[in-house]
Amino acid sequence: MESKPNWYERVEAGPFEKRGFNAEHAENVIRTIREGGQRAAREQRGTRYTKTVVAVCITLTIAGIGWMAADGPLSGYQGANNVSSTAAGVVNEANMRSTADKALRNMVGSSFPLEFADRLSQKKQILYSYRSGYNTAKIWISTETGAMVRAQVNSSLKPGGVEKKMSRGAEVALASLGYQGNFVYRASRYVDYDAARDKTVDIQTTLAAEDATVGFINGDIAEMSSKIDIGTLDPATVEAGIKALKIMNKNSKNFSLAGAYRVVKGTSDLLTLHFSGESSVTMDSTVRVVYGVSDRTLFDGKSDSASVQAERDKQLVAVSEQKLRSELEALTSAYDLHLGLEDYQFKKNPKAPGIATFTKPGVPAITISYNVSGEIWNFLIDILK
Repeated sequence: MESKPNWYERVEAGPFEKRGFNAEHAENVIRTIREGGQRAAREQRGTRYTKTVVAVCITLTIAGIGWMAADGPLSGYQGANNVSSTAAGVVNEANMRSTADKALRNMVGSSFPLEFADRLSQKKQILYSYRSGYNTAKIWISTETGAMVRAQVNSSLKPGGVEKKMSRGAEVALASLGYQGNFVYRASRYVDYDAARDKTVDIQTTLAAEDATVGFINGDIAEMSSKIDIGTLDPATVEAGIKALKIMNKNSKNFSLAGAYRVVKGTSDLLTLHFSGESSVTMDSTVRVVYGVSDRTLFDGKSDSASVQAERDKQLVAVSEQKLRSELEALTSAYDLHLGLEDYQFKKNPKAPGIATFTKPGVPAITISYNVSGEIWNFLIDILK
């Protein structure tokens, strides 16, 4: 957590088409944030982690923003039966190619040149492969039904390839988070569909700027992340961050807020505060439950000397699991996160001495960083995964 926690990188990479976002939608977003925040703050502050997940659910629900593609490239792919639109009436070579071409246009909004077609006799399919530079698409058509049975698309979009209503909607939604930057984005589209696995074709579109990202699935916002203006933050939120840092390091002082970053995905709405000295706190943006803290002043550093570093790595590897479990249990309890770590599996990172993870099926993983004394200087509960 030297800058952004690792899940920000995943948000910027996707999964992240279409339809408008109007003033009424924008007002609904803002009202949801306000009302949800007030209700959550009253009902959930100070609860256990398992209850907190329920509290977070009443913050911004991205799907409620509601961009639905009633026309344009996503038409024929909305709803539970969005695969059927690719089926041809008569199964022959011309219709199968036409089905593949149409599916590509529906998913990307444009066409690529056909690179090759490969008949897969054993699977009773034809693979159509399209390419335009680094933009690729592979579409498999059943030779029995004439329907698309699989698709893989990875494409950038031209500057005019995203509807203005869609990009404007992204700007309005980001502004509701506290973003005040200039949203100059790159757009990309990704599809990984398999009829044997998926009921619908999920068309994932990402609008990514240097300091903000908005991801859509079938026209609905699925993820948002952005740097936000620290002037929009409630002083009580900043104070909560400082308090969290003091719990990890009682000797820390003279905090200066340097920046803030917000991520919204599903029912999770997280705010990371960055302080001078490379310290940071990640919390629920509404109820302020802490999910991660980092204080690099507790890190014993690296050495330019290979022999010194090798010795330090040995010491880090030698820190016992029992010691780290005890340290994390005490630390998370101090943040009122009673996780029952005895049920978690523990694993050190063999390629990065000083880093370990606690995992348990069905719940977020916890990643920690520690020094040679077994003191934890960074932890993150990955609730966005």
